[in-house]
Amino acid sequence: MGAIFHCNPDRPFRETPDLYLCFWGKEKCAPQHSFGPGVRDLYKIHFIHSGEGIVRSEGKTFTLTAGQAFILYPDRVIFYQADEINPWTYSWIGFYGDQVDSILNRTGVSPQNPVFSMDTRLMPKLYDLLNEAGEHATTRDLRLHALLNEALSVMVELAPSSECGILGSGARNSYIHSCLEFLHSHYSDEVSVGQLAQVVGLDRKYLSAIFKEATGFPPQQYLLRYRMERACELLKKGKFTVGEIARSVGYRDALLFSKMFKKTVGVSPTEYRIQ
Repeated sequence: MGAIFHCNPDRPFRETPDLYLCFWGKEKCAPQHSFGPGVRDLYKIHFIHSGEGIVRSEGKTFTLTAGQAFILYPDRVIFYQADEINPWTYSWIGFYGDQVDSILNRTGVSPQNPVFSMDTRLMPKLYDLLNEAGEHATTRDLRLHALLNEALSVMVELAPSSECGILGSGARNSYIHSCLEFLHSHYSDEVSVGQLAQVVGLDRKYLSAIFKEATGFPPQQYLLRYRMERACELLKKGKFTVGEIARSVGYRDALLFSKMFKKTVGVSPTEYRIQ
């Protein structure tokens, strides 16, 4: 069986919706069928229905069998390959949205630990349920959105209990989730690590340590990257000046913003807009 691929024909009214299912599919892979090392521009979860394969992410190699799943993060290098003798059959969903980071930060999965266990109720038949939902013309968008929400809800419930995620306890996970919500809501303001620690009620050094463990970045570096992601979105619109964008993402000095943008993204804001 080759790849079976479906796109979601419903387009969101906003360019960056909270949560949006882009596509889903299923494939019985040929021996040693592989992807990468490469990157995707959205989140993608593969559910292993049968067979075996490997996944390499962030310098780690994982061997997967039926009943497991793995997730790809946007712009993170990953490699995966079906087994030569017993190649896997997997289904997948691709999605993105403003809510995804906060949802996944409630789990134990990460680019360093992308593997988790499938549940026995929803995930094995998710592909068929999505196909069925796609046949309802008048309610397709609602049904697909509901199934994506349900799948991610199951993932949040499963991953911390079945995997040794980098966030550790539920309490630590909750603190990180609160930090991310605060940073995503106040990225245009002046935010210090001390202020962030005060908001969640933790020691500054301890917060910095668990935040870096969970996200891969210290709080200020994470904030910088998030600001630049937002700046890229504004630059793509082509309607705002560099000064307006700088102030929108927390920089009063447009020159300092341009310097930090080039350092983070690799090109100047003007060059990025042209590209």
